[in-house]
Amino acid sequence: MKTLRTLAVFISGALLFPGLLLAQSAQPPFSAQDMLDIIEFVPGSEPSPSPDGAWIAYAMTDPALESNILAVHPNGFLLVKKPATAPVRLAPGDYADTPVWSPDGSKLAFFRARKGQSQLCVWTAATGKVQELGESFPKDDSLWPSEELAPEWTSGGTVIVYPVLTPAPPQPDSEWQLVHSTDATMPGDAPFLDMRKWTLVSVDVNTNKTHALVPQPVSLTRFAIAPDGSRVLFRAITPETLALFRHEQSRDWVVPTDGSQPPQAVLDGRSPAWVVFSPNSHELLFPEKETLRSIEVSGGNEKVVGDKFPKKTKNPRVSSSGMLGVLAARPGTGAPDEKMYSIIEPTWDVVLVQLGQGAVHALTESEKGFQNSDLVWSGDGRALFYRSVDENTYRETLHRWQGGEDRSVYSADRSIHALAPSHDSSLLIFTAMSATAPDDGYLLEPGKSEPSRVTDLNPQLARFTFQAPRMFRFYSAHGDPLQGMLYLPPGTDANRQVPVVTYVYEKLSQFKNRFEPDAQWHVAQGYGYLMPDVLVRPGFLSEAYVTSVIPAVNAVRAMNLTTGRFGITGGSLGGIAGLSLIARSDIFAAAVLRAPPSDFFSTWADGRDRDIWTIETGQGRAGGTPWDHRDTYIENSPFFQADRVHTPVLIVHGKADFTVPFQQGLMMFSALRALHRTADFLIYRDAEHSIVRGSRFRFIDLHERTLDWWKRYLRGSSTGNEKPSAH
Repeated sequence: MKTLRTLAVFISGALLFPGLLLAQSAQPPFSAQDMLDIIEFVPGSEPSPSPDGAWIAYAMTDPALESNILAVHPNGFLLVKKPATAPVRLAPGDYADTPVWSPDGSKLAFFRARKGQSQLCVWTAATGKVQELGESFPKDDSLWPSEELAPEWTSGGTVIVYPVLTPAPPQPDSEWQLVHSTDATMPGDAPFLDMRKWTLVSVDVNTNKTHALVPQPVSLTRFAIAPDGSRVLFRAITPETLALFRHEQSRDWVVPTDGSQPPQAVLDGRSPAWVVFSPNSHELLFPEKETLRSIEVSGGNEKVVGDKFPKKTKNPRVSSSGMLGVLAARPGTGAPDEKMYSIIEPTWDVVLVQLGQGAVHALTESEKGFQNSDLVWSGDGRALFYRSVDENTYRETLHRWQGGEDRSVYSADRSIHALAPSHDSSLLIFTAMSATAPDDGYLLEPGKSEPSRVTDLNPQLARFTFQAPRMFRFYSAHGDPLQGMLYLPPGTDANRQVPVVTYVYEKLSQFKNRFEPDAQWHVAQGYGYLMPDVLVRPGFLSEAYVTSVIPAVNAVRAMNLTTGRFGITGGSLGGIAGLSLIARSDIFAAAVLRAPPSDFFSTWADGRDRDIWTIETGQGRAGGTPWDHRDTYIENSPFFQADRVHTPVLIVHGKADFTVPFQQGLMMFSALRALHRTADFLIYRDAEHSIVRGSRFRFIDLHERTLDWWKRYLRGSSTGNEKPSAH
C-alpha cells in the first residue's frame, strides 16, 4: 500500500492530525507538509530490472504537484540506473512513467506526459536517445486504475502493442430527464461506471508504422501478446452491458499483431474467470467446471488438459518452459456467506500445472495460516517467485520454486510487492515498506540473505524517528479472537500517559508492516493511535463495532499507558462505525468522523443501484430490502439513535461527495443540532469522498481543524483562536 494513497484505500477514515510534540522530544514534528512531501512510486512503475539485470527503471511521483494528492494516475519522473550508480532522469522537462524493457534489455518503452497528452517513447540504452512512436493521445487522469494496460513488446523486440485512451465522454446535464421503472440503469450510477475506452495499437519500433488492432475503441480491461508475437488476446466489456452496475459482461478476442485481420471473438460468448495463451501460442487455456481446458486460437479442438482443477482461481501465469501457475482458493476458507460482501479472503494457494501432462499440484496446500500472492516467472521460465504472509504475525516471505524445489529466499517484517526477477532469475527486485519507512526498491542477489536498497525516495524522512506498533490480542464481546495495533509516543509508560485516538474500519492488523502516516503523525503530536480489528456479522453492522472496538479500548486502558481519554475517528464505513459507537456508548471523549452514512433507508433509496447493493449485500450487510428487514435498517442507522449521543462530534463532509452523498452527514448533524448535542459540521464545497484529493488547502485545513478538536476534548486545552466552523 502506498503512503499518501493509504488514505484512499481506507476509504479513507484516516484523518491526519498535527499537534504538539511531547516536551522531552528533540526531533522536529512530523507535519502536514511533511506528509505531502512523501514521494511514492507511480503505480505500475515500480523498479523493473532489464532482463540481464544491468539496468533498473522506475518512476517516482512529483510531490510539488497539488494534483498528485491521492491521484490514481499521478505525474512522476522516470529514472534509470545501474544497481550501484546514481539514477538518471529520462525525458527531462516532462513527466514519464510505465517503463517496460525490450526482451534483450537494449531498449525501454515508456509513456511520456506533456500538456495533458501521453506519448509512447523508446529509450535506447547504448545511445541514450529517446524516440517517439505513434501519435499522442489524452493522458489518463481518471479515478480508475489501469495497471494491467501497460505496453507490451513482442518476443522479437521489434513491435510494441499499447492502448490508446479515449476518455469517458462528459455527462450530459439536460434540462429534464424521464426515468422509467423498467430502465436497466439509474442515472445516479453514472459516476461509478468506468466509461473509458481504448484502441489497441501496434507499432513497429524500426519504421514507426502503426496499426489499429480494433476497428473502434473498446472497453478494454486487459490484453496480452502471444509468446511468438503473432497475436494479441484482449478482454473487453460488451457494449450492451457497459452501464449495468455489477452486471457487466466481458468477451475475449484475438487479433493479429499486424492488424491484418479484424478481431475474432473466442469461446462462443463464454466468459471464464481468465483466458491465456499456451506456451506455443497456438491454443488458449481457460478454467471451466473444475477442469483446465484448451482450445485452438482458431476456435476448434477444445479439450480438457487438466482434471480436478480448483473451482476458483485467479492470476494465471504461463512460463516459457510449459508450466501454468495460478492462485487457487482453498476449499472451506473465506467468507461463510459468499453472497455477502466481506474483507475475509479465502486462503489462496499456489497451484502448478505441467502443461502436456495435466498433473495439478497445489504447492502450498499443506501450509496453514499463510496467504499467498504475487506469482511471477523468470523470463527463462525456470523459476517461479511468489510471496506468502503469515496471517498471525504478518511476517512476509519471498519464495522461489525451481525444479520441484520450493524454498524461501527472504523473510522480513515488511510489506513486500512488485516482484520483478531478471531473465535468468539470478536477481530479484521488489519494493518494500515497513511500519517505520515508506516504499523503496530492493535488490536480492544470489547467495545473499539480505537485499540491498536500490532507491532512496525519501531521504528527507531521515530526520524523523517513526514508531512501530505494539500488537496485542483481545476478544470481542462474542468471544472472537481479534488483534489490535497500538502506536505510542516514545517513553510512554504509567508515569507518562497519553490520550489515544482510535481509528476504525474493519480488519486493520494486516497493515502491521505498512507505513501509516496518520498513525505516525499522531505519535509525533503526543497521541496514542489505536487500530483494532472488527468482525462484522451480516445484519449487525453497528453492533459489531460495539462488540469489537470497546473491548479493544478496554484492553488498552488496562495497560495503564493512557490518560483514560479516547477519541474515535474514521471515514465512510469507518464514519458510520464511529456514529454507531458514540450512539451506543459514552466511552469516547470526542469523535471526528468523515463522510459518515447515517441512515440505511435514505442511502438505499438515493437513486443508485450501487447503493441498493451496498446496503443489502455490500458493506451494509443488511441482508435484504427495507421491507423485509425493517428492524435491521433501523438498528444499523445511527440517525435513529441520535438521541443517545453525548460525545462531542465533528462531522466532515464534502458537497461534491458522490460516494456517500452530502445529505448523509447533514442528516446526522441536523439531528444532533435539534437535540442540542455538542456537534460541529465542517463542510468543504468542492471536496469529494476523500475530502483532500487534489487540494493542498483542504489537506492542511482539515488536519488543523481536527487537531484542535482533539486538543479541546482529549487534552482539554482549546487554543482559543479556533477557525470558524464554516467559510
